[in-house]
Amino acid sequence: MTCPSTVTVSQGNTFSCTFTWTPGASGPANLLTTTLTSTFEDKDGNAYNMTITKAGDGLSFTVYYNGDTSSWALGVGKWDIKFAFSASSISRTEIFRVNVIDSVTV
Repeated sequence: MTCPSTVTVSQGNTFSCTFTWTPGASGPANLLTTTLTSTFEDKDGNAYNMTITKAGDGLSFTVYYNGDTSSWALGVGKWDIKFAFSASSISRTEIFRVNVIDSVTV
């Protein structure tokens, strides 16, 4: 799975990102039995749980926020996606930065 390490979103917009899973030599062939969780923590330390929807074949997934992003603090926050390949532990974590910027209306 490759993606940029920083995402920019305008405060008040929707937040959604789709990822493609590329099976490796040592990982699972798909994410059907993998538990995925995700949290965004804004610059002020407020945590927002993300919703994740997996594709039927388990080879892609979409992470989105169900709420209103207008309460997200402006500035750079932290976003992670946790992969639990077994029920007992988190096996992998992807970490990103989210730059929340002020909306500009002309």
